[in-house]
Amino acid sequence: MREALPKKRSLALAAWGEEGLLLVLRPQDDLEFAGAWGLPAVSLEPGETLEEAAQRVAREKLSAGVALRFPVAFGREERPAYTLELWVYEADLLSPVRLPEPRPGKTYYTAFCFGRPEDLREAARQGSLCSRLYLAVKVGC
Repeated sequence: MREALPKKRSLALAAWGEEGLLLVLRPQDDLEFAGAWGLPAVSLEPGETLEEAAQRVAREKLSAGVALRFPVAFGREERPAYTLELWVYEADLLSPVRLPEPRPGKTYYTAFCFGRPEDLREAARQGSLCSRLYLAVKVGC
């Protein structure tokens, strides 16, 4: 019998602005999805609520304010070293996005643009759970 893998709880933010859905570019040295356009995300801290994590994504990864809507998707996936539990939370951008300077120990993004949920297809093909979940909700695939 296989030993249970540790759980990693994460939240991805589907943030909408006037120009469309905010997409972020993962760095080329990212271990899982190098160079993929996707949704900004964080791992939940112990005791942190989904709402707190969603606000933290906006603050730490985008330097932006958001008005939270609601969680739109949840998924669970076995990865080689852990079991990922991931929520996708929708929000509206309240201020311009300004990507912060990277800090060690966390994934920071190298660029951003605005698009549509369909623009997540490549990241979904690479294995991005949040991209697959959001596509299923918004596009039905």
